[in-house]
Amino acid sequence: MFEQTFVDTQTRARQPWSLAASAAVQTGLVGLLLIIPLLHPEGPMMRLDGPPVVYRPMTMAPIPVVIPAGSKIARPTGLVFSSALTAPRTVPTGVVRITDAPEFVGEVGSIPSAVGDAINTLIGAIPKAGVPAVVKPPATVVETPQPPAAPLRVSTNVQAALLIFGPKPVYPPLARATRQQGRVRLQAIVGADGAIRNLRLISGPPLLVESALEAVGRWRYRPTILNGVPVEVTTEVEVNFTLSQ
Repeated sequence: MFEQTFVDTQTRARQPWSLAASAAVQTGLVGLLLIIPLLHPEGPMMRLDGPPVVYRPMTMAPIPVVIPAGSKIARPTGLVFSSALTAPRTVPTGVVRITDAPEFVGEVGSIPSAVGDAINTLIGAIPKAGVPAVVKPPATVVETPQPPAAPLRVSTNVQAALLIFGPKPVYPPLARATRQQGRVRLQAIVGADGAIRNLRLISGPPLLVESALEAVGRWRYRPTILNGVPVEVTTEVEVNFTLSQ
């Protein structure tokens, strides 16, 4: 009996390949069962302990919408929704680039000068409440009348009415001895102050001219006013020399 037992033990020890082959076959079957579901995820899944189970996606029934009787449904106009892709009607000529505004880098609470000037201008344009705005009257331009470039010509009678100082000429002794009489005509410019200037002879007896010039040169007139401004005038002066009987 001991000899038979010893023989069987040696026989079993000499055949280890049978155990390895059996383990490999079993491992392959288990791996095949695990790989088959991964290769066919949409197909039915096999269960080892029951009938096959088929998984279907869950669907929800639509929720009915109750619309009151007599109500009108506003349909959008101008909008067309389509799932099909359509080509654009026009091809853009360029690409519009949108550039972000540059960030202001500075101290906290600081405002750029341009923005600050604009804000100050707007604040200054708003009148203060309760204080009426002061409206400045338009500047009035006062035109100062200019005197004429040349002296005005005035008649003898008009200018004689403005005479304020007119001493009479001295009768020359020689003209008195020779009984010389006559009228001496002179032309003069009366200045803006009323004084005589540019006195010259027009006509008259030679013996009487010197005395007439000396006397008229000392005459004074009131200034001639034109548009509120004294002006120079040109006039004629007549001096009559007459002997008494």
